Amino acid sequence: MEIPKEVKERLENGVCMPCCKNAVVCMSNDYPNSANVETLFEIDREGKEVIFRHIILDDPANPLTVEYEVDADFVKNVSAKRGIDILFVDNNFNEEIKLHITFSDDEIKIMRREIGLGT
Repeated sequence: MEIPKEVKERLENGVCMPCCKNAVVCMSNDYPNSANVETLFEIDREGKEVIFRHIILDDPANPLTVEYEVDADFVKNVSAKRGIDILFVDNNFNEEIKLHITFSDDEIKIMRREIGLGT
């Protein structure tokens, strides 16, 4: 996946951000050992911001958390595709690993409701 210039300019170590309609890019030296891991999904609302959080259980004693702010357009795309790709990159934007996360019907209903799209 080609990371757009505007994302590269804003991305820094330890940060995750939506990219390319239904993907998330995370710059981190800490990434899952495998692309086939269990994940938990949470949604938080902080004022007008909606935050998606994925808890990656590659090491149950020390799970990895991916957090990023979303907007209505991103949620529309994600709910249409029923999932996202999370791309972990190093400081030079080289891909370390890519996870695909599929959302359940209930998760899609909740995310659409939280962002104000209705179910």
